[in-house]
Amino acid sequence: MKSVVVFKWAIDPRDIRVNADGSVDWSAVSPWVGDDDYLAVQVACSASGQEGEVTGLTLAGGDVAFAAARGAQRTVAIEGLPATADAMTVAKALAEAIHSFGDVDVVVIGDSAWEPSVPVMLGGLLGWTTVMAVDEAKFEGGKLHVTRRFGTGTQELCVSGPIVLGVAAKREEENKPGMRAVITARKKPVTTIQADELMKESVPAFTLHSTHLPEATPSRLFDGEDPDGAVSQLVQALQADGVF
Repeated sequence: MKSVVVFKWAIDPRDIRVNADGSVDWSAVSPWVGDDDYLAVQVACSASGQEGEVTGLTLAGGDVAFAAARGAQRTVAIEGLPATADAMTVAKALAEAIHSFGDVDVVVIGDSAWEPSVPVMLGGLLGWTTVMAVDEAKFEGGKLHVTRRFGTGTQELCVSGPIVLGVAAKREEENKPGMRAVITARKKPVTTIQADELMKESVPAFTLHSTHLPEATPSRLFDGEDPDGAVSQLVQALQADGVF
C-alpha cells in the first residue's frame, strides 16, 4: 500500500495578531502541526502495511521532519501558498500534489477543527471515497480495516483504495520521537514543489462569510452542601421543564 499523510496544512487562529486599529496581521502566521497530525501519521503508517511506503505532504516551510520522524520515508513540501489561502485552494493544491505522486492507495489527513472543510473537499477533488472520524486503520489480508467513531460507539469498516481517511486525535501523543529520531528524520529525502506549478487551473471561488455555533443550553447548579434542598430544587426544575 502506498500512503500519503498530510501534516502542517492548517493555520492556528490563535497565532493571528489584531492590531490596535482593528486590522488583522497575518505576517507571522504559517501552517502548523495540528492536534490530530500525529495520529494521521500513525494511521498512514499502519494503513500502508509493513511493506508499504508512506510519503509526508505539507504546506509548511522550515522543519518538515514531523512525518519523517514518525515513520514516513520521504516528505514533499508545497511552498508559495499564502497563509490566507481559502479551504478550496488548500484542498486543490494538496489534490494536485497527490495526483503527481502516481498510484496512491490511501491519503490520511487530520479533520482539523481549524479548517474542517478541507478533508472532504480533498476527497471530492480526488474523486475518492472519504471516511471521516477515523480512529485507526490496519492493512490485513489485502484489505484496509478501518475503525471510525459512530455516535457514542465505533464502527468497523472494510474498504479498498483509493480512499481518503480523516482522523481526529482523542488524546495527546503518548510516544513523541526523541531528538535522535528527529535528527535522523531530517536526513530523509525532501522534495519541494511550488504552488503555482500545481495550480495551473483556476480554483472555484470559496468564501467563508461566518461561522455559527449552536446555542448552548444553560446549566443549572444546585448547592450540594444541602442534599435535601438540592434534590428539591432538581425535582422542581424537572417539573418546570415538563419531564414529569
